[in-house]
Amino acid sequence: MAVAGQGLAEAFARLAPMLAIAVPVQSDVQLVGFADAVEQVARCVEALQLRVAAEFDARSDETLGEESFARRLGGRKAAGALETVTRTSASDAARRVREARSLARLPVFADAVACGVIGRVQAAEITAPLFAPATVADPALVAAACENLIELAEAVPASAVVEAARAWAAVLDPDGIEPVEQAAIEKRFVHLGRAKNGLVRLTSLLPVEQAAAIRTVIDAYLNPRAGACVTFTPGEDTGDAADRLPTEDAAPPRDPRTRGQQTADILHAVFTAHARSGDAPTLGGTHPMILVTVTKDELENGRGAAWIDGEDDPISAKTAARIAESGGAQQIEVSPDGQILTLGRTQRCFTPAQRRALAARDHGCIIPGCTAPARWCETHHLTDWQHGGTTDITNGVLLCWWHHHDIDTGPYEIRMTDNGTPQIRWVFGSHASPWVTATHTPRHQRTHTA
Repeated sequence: MAVAGQGLAEAFARLAPMLAIAVPVQSDVQLVGFADAVEQVARCVEALQLRVAAEFDARSDETLGEESFARRLGGRKAAGALETVTRTSASDAARRVREARSLARLPVFADAVACGVIGRVQAAEITAPLFAPATVADPALVAAACENLIELAEAVPASAVVEAARAWAAVLDPDGIEPVEQAAIEKRFVHLGRAKNGLVRLTSLLPVEQAAAIRTVIDAYLNPRAGACVTFTPGEDTGDAADRLPTEDAAPPRDPRTRGQQTADILHAVFTAHARSGDAPTLGGTHPMILVTVTKDELENGRGAAWIDGEDDPISAKTAARIAESGGAQQIEVSPDGQILTLGRTQRCFTPAQRRALAARDHGCIIPGCTAPARWCETHHLTDWQHGGTTDITNGVLLCWWHHHDIDTGPYEIRMTDNGTPQIRWVFGSHASPWVTATHTPRHQRTHTA
């Protein structure tokens, strides 16, 4: 206690001159010094609080019976007596006793807290990963780990030191990783909820290995380098040049999606690509596919509701049309009482051979800056099928799910040249960039000039 008390006196001696200056009028340098001095006083006070809690605990051993310090103060245990004397909350009193006991198991940390080097909150967070491995590890190695972590804690916030503490825990007890890993495997799950307000909740717990495999794919396609701004340079343009933006201003808009939205789109693209790959198990004799029911009029007009088999909430007819554009549609004539009268042939869907041809030409989503590869993309009719557009490669391009969803309302326009080469431009109000050859942006390419 003498060491902690001495530290408090020194800390307060440093703080005292600063108290004469009101905080709002302190300079930036003064405020930083004031914050540091206040924190040092707080750490010393916390050290004394833990020393007191430890002494209350030692004097309240149940083996002392009625002579227990807690009993003489009218309580059953040390935490209750501490609560009575200090007038703190029951939870804080219990936490002080618990932390004092825990620190006693790691003497190096206990000394650091007693001297005010680190505070009780810092110590609680940093030491949490160490207690279990410390029971089986070499005491000398445990002490070395604690000294390293304390040295680190004097320089960086506790949240950063916790990561180092976890690494040390693996070193102290490498055999302890496997049981934790096996328990995590047993607890893994993925659950898709029911639709509500047009959204379906996806909840999951994944072992580190599975999460890492998913994260690496997502990170690769969310790499900021892959999404760098794309600029156009003027090429031969046969269209009307009126209202064109100057070339230096003709950079396309950045992706408006949040990182979370991009992640959702990537997961959707991965599962959709796998369903088409032929590697997925068949479902009802064919590869997994979405079954959407919609009337012919609603599909052609793009207005009304459609229903996905197995989902409670409806989707729009416009969304149904986009799904049909990639997956095909089959016309079924139904009588008023629900009997099937005629079953038409599946139509409107690009064949696997046509998809391969589009992939060879487009390489992936043709929207500038988008890095989605061909296998993740959907096929898009430049002239809608219901408006007479043909299902062939001279009327189709590859778009990722998001840009396919956004193509009718977004800033991009696509057209096909006489030689079968897609061109693209973006339009904002009366302004438009020049038409340029649509070229996919690979992940490793930071900029694209066309």
